Amino acid sequence: MKKRTRRTRKIREGQLFLLFVCLAIALFLLIWHTYGKRPEVSARAAILIDARSGEVIYAKDTDTPYPVASMSKMMTEYLVLEHIRNGALTWEEHVTVSRKAAHTTGASIAIQAGDQLRVRDLFIGMALPSANNAAVALAEHIAGSETEFVRMMNNKARELGLSSYTQFVNATGLTEEATGRNTMMTAADVAALAFHLVNDFPEILDYSAVQAYELEFRDLSVFSTNDMLHSTNPSYHVQGLDGLKTGYTAAAGYCFTGTAARDGKRLISVVMGSPTTEARFMDTKALMSYGYHDSPSLSYYIHRLFSRAQSTWVQIGRLS
Repeated sequence: MKKRTRRTRKIREGQLFLLFVCLAIALFLLIWHTYGKRPEVSARAAILIDARSGEVIYAKDTDTPYPVASMSKMMTEYLVLEHIRNGALTWEEHVTVSRKAAHTTGASIAIQAGDQLRVRDLFIGMALPSANNAAVALAEHIAGSETEFVRMMNNKARELGLSSYTQFVNATGLTEEATGRNTMMTAADVAALAFHLVNDFPEILDYSAVQAYELEFRDLSVFSTNDMLHSTNPSYHVQGLDGLKTGYTAAAGYCFTGTAARDGKRLISVVMGSPTTEARFMDTKALMSYGYHDSPSLSYYIHRLFSRAQSTWVQIGRLS
């Protein structure tokens, strides 16, 4: 009887030790999947920050200036929203499209020189389909010329604390045809600009979250370039994503500033120079998953681990 009792006690001790080992392994997997497995991104530069504190969660080549393409329109958006808040501009104010604005190359909405559009229509045209002609029209209306507006952009960059690497050359992010110059920013500066845009003017999310919109002007329909807003695409979908700005030029590659909010936490991501339009969204999803500690395979590993432990436990129990 005593031998059987000792044997039972040893078996129980073995069971407890096995349980401890299983829990330790599970904890290790949890920590590794949550904190230790950095996302793999194809972009040449990337950053992920907390939109409330500004804390950097992930960083890849964040201090090298690169062309940013249409992500620079976030500064144009910032200045438009600032002028509206200050009462220097209204949403319903009409803007007459200049010949220069109408003939701006790249992404555009169907407007011509002499057309009159409300500020809201031009803003949405700039924010959703990334229309360059809408951005130039707004810039000229606010500052009198795009050149003067660019001066305002650079002054605001300094005011917001962006680094000296950030230099705007136009309101659109296009490569200047005459000089070949590009608006240059670091990934850290792009994230900082998005941080200020989202926090100073949270209403921007009312626009950046929209997939399609019908303008008052000629009932034109415009569509967002942000494919991550389409929740039916599981490859891109990120819960709570509601912005922010895409960008592409040959010099910049495929870029995207994303933002998402869930469970009381908002994140901002930036990817610069991804090789394809699909890659920039996949890079963004990888960053967001990292920031929100999404690990689809973790539950599988833990479930598998405890299933094996339970099976072993049963086998040991039968021996007792």
